[in-house]
Parts: sequence; C-alpha cells; structure tokens
Amino acid sequence: MSTTMTTTTTTTTTTTAAAAAVHAVDAAERRARASIAFGRRRGYYRVLFESGPVDAAAFAVLAGIPESSAGAWLAEQLAAGILRAVLAPDGGHDELLLPGEFVPILLGDHGESELDGARRLLQEHRDAVPHVLRAQPVFEDAARPATAVVRPR
Repeated sequence: MSTTMTTTTTTTTTTTAAAAAVHAVDAAERRARASIAFGRRRGYYRVLFESGPVDAAAFAVLAGIPESSAGAWLAEQLAAGILRAVLAPDGGHDELLLPGEFVPILLGDHGESELDGARRLLQEHRDAVPHVLRAQPVFEDAARPATAVVRPR
C-alpha cells in the first residue's frame, strides 16, 4: 500500500531535479549573455579579432585591464563556447582564439570588407554556432548569405 507513496515521491523528486536543471541552464545562459554584452561594449572582441590567440596576460595588456579581470572574462567566454583553446606556438600552454565564424556576430557586421572571410566561415559553420550566439539579435543578419544589392541609377 505504500508503493503509491513511493511512486509519487519519485515522480516529485524527478520533476524537481528536472526543474532545477532547467533553471541552472537558464542562469548559465543569462550569465553568458551578460558576459557577451560586457565584452561587446568594451571592444574585447575587436581586440581578440585583431590579436589572434592570446593568454590572459597578453589579453590584459592589449585590453588595458588587470590580468585577473582578463582571466575571469576569458574563462566565461571559453565556458560559453565562444572561444577555443589552442596550443600556443611554444607548445607549453594554451591560448584562446576567437573563431572566425563568430566574428560577424560579435563585432557587428556592417558590410566591412575585412569581415568577408568571417562571413563565409559563418555561412559554412552556421550549424556549429553555440546557442548563446544564435540568440544574439544580429545572428540572422550576420548568418544570411550575402546578396548583391542593385541600386537604381
């Protein structure tokens, strides 16, 4: 007779665990979005685009911020799937790289020729873009194939 109560308790526990997991994902996505907005406002993605792979110390110098702040922000980007760890040329440590396909989303795409290659990469790798970047308002515009604009004469 107590099996009904055990089943109810198990269902409640499972439902509570599922709700907690959804809440944790929502909180992580909110943190990632806030970190992206922070980096966009401060020009951090432009620094990463222009510098290539960096470690926290190099990024701190380039961005003009304390190394502890640089390390924390870079770690948030890595955790969100926005940066990739690559082996440094000396082979002794990892550096972080902003993938080219994310550049039009994070820098904003205003048709600059310097982003032509990044636009092509985004079109080729559109399906591999992390969810948090797909949610950015500029994603659809940046990921749309380029079309020629014909202006009347």
